[in-house]
Amino acid sequence: MDKNEFNKIVLACSGASNTGAYSDKVARKLMKDGKAKMLCLARFAVDEKFVEQTKKEISNYKEIIVVDGCPINCAERIIEKLELINYKHINITDFGIEKGKTPVTEEKIIEITNKVI
Repeated sequence: MDKNEFNKIVLACSGASNTGAYSDKVARKLMKDGKAKMLCLARFAVDEKFVEQTKKEISNYKEIIVVDGCPINCAERIIEKLELINYKHINITDFGIEKGKTPVTEEKIIEITNKVI
């Protein structure tokens, strides 16, 4: 899909726990389903040129979705440091997922993805 066809951007925590796996898989499903363009969150922390270019392009998108796995909210903290203020924040634990306990299932990924959009 051409990047111009997306109207949303999704950034996700991809942490080491089950909640990080959920946030990553939800973001990837949004991208696979053509609902959002997924950007690499880690790149925002290390590539200043990418940050500046992305900030310029962000107005072309209807919505930025930030998906965190747990209440530490790493993804949201990175976005706040970039002074991006207009975004929708989703936390995987708000969907009944317990960090370190809830198995990652395709059914739950679909359920969360449907609620995000």
